[in-house]
Amino acid sequence: MVNLRVCALECEALRALLQERGAQCLVLDCRSFFSFNAAHIRGSCNVRLSTIVRRRAKGALALEHVLPNEELRARLRQGLFHTVVLLDERSADLEVPKRDSTMLLALGTLCREARGARICFLKGEWRRRGPGSRRGPGSRRGPGSRAASPRSPAGRALTSPRSAPAGGYEAFSSACSELCTKPAAPAGLSLPLSASPAPGSADSGCSSCGTPLYDQGGPVEILPFLYLGSAYHASRKDMLDALGITALINVSANCPNHFEGHYQYKSIPVEDNHKADISSWFNEAIDFIDSVKNEGGRVFVHCQAGISRSATICLAYLMRTNRVKLDEAFEFVKQRRSIISPNFSFMGQLLQFESQVLAPNCSAEAGSPAMSVLDRGASTTTVFNFPVSIPVHTTSSALNYLQSPITTSPSC
Repeated sequence: MVNLRVCALECEALRALLQERGAQCLVLDCRSFFSFNAAHIRGSCNVRLSTIVRRRAKGALALEHVLPNEELRARLRQGLFHTVVLLDERSADLEVPKRDSTMLLALGTLCREARGARICFLKGEWRRRGPGSRRGPGSRRGPGSRAASPRSPAGRALTSPRSAPAGGYEAFSSACSELCTKPAAPAGLSLPLSASPAPGSADSGCSSCGTPLYDQGGPVEILPFLYLGSAYHASRKDMLDALGITALINVSANCPNHFEGHYQYKSIPVEDNHKADISSWFNEAIDFIDSVKNEGGRVFVHCQAGISRSATICLAYLMRTNRVKLDEAFEFVKQRRSIISPNFSFMGQLLQFESQVLAPNCSAEAGSPAMSVLDRGASTTTVFNFPVSIPVHTTSSALNYLQSPITTSPSC
């Protein structure tokens, strides 16, 4: 492979590039999944490297880890991209990120494997500080202040005391906001609620599908094709149609599928208790969501309350398809539906699933975590630090390993 020189690109140059040759420019955003989904450059791709991938790669990542999308990877290898631009949150130059940072590891991979493409990083720019940082010519620094700015041989300060370096997405979004997505509140839906069923909705005697007191809003959008909510929402055809839902995942054993002839259904008969093995359904549910997505449809995932079981399925989907850790996926979903709280056993199963989906060469499938965890020696301790309202079960059972702190083995 040919080693390519990494070029620095300023915000205005990237703006011109995207406007004139956007189809030949690949922008790789090396920020976190959470930051990327909050706002990003339109058309950019998110690069995420787990700790496991970094450790196993030892500085030499495969292109598949940097660019999981097979179509984009093929176009890059065929030389169809003229320029590849990488950026992080705010780094002003390549001296700022750590050696094992996502951006520097990705740059190394692209320099080896990108054929004919110019590899660039988004260069930092100088910004003027606020008035409070201005100093007079004779001012002195206090004992605890930083040393004076370094000076060139000619005696000029290399860093202006009234300026600060800014780069990455922070600089670009400030200079070229029209090319970025706008941060917005997660999309949801609220329709008038009444004691009588809405027109076209299910009139069922199923008490579990009544209007929950804690859930008077509508389903929330997790991704443009994935929605999360309760059994009550699943009984409201007007809500489902307003969102363009074409398929539902019913993660319960007692709530009916009200509109079998109108929507595609997937039933996952799991109870919300510490004995339930929900992880054995992860792959099946994920494949179902992807199949609906690929057909241009939208999936609504629900259980009874939209708090534990259905939230667990959504978290598993985000973790596997976006290769993110559980804490990132949890915060992402919780910002959209604040009442989510998978029970303690489900959180343990999700942690085990995390160790499997983030390990690139793991031979074990993401199934039930119970026996696999008991059979393995845990080499890494992960402290359970999520807000969970379900109390920890103290009775002895086969799932006693789920007591906090939860231990998982990140390597297979």
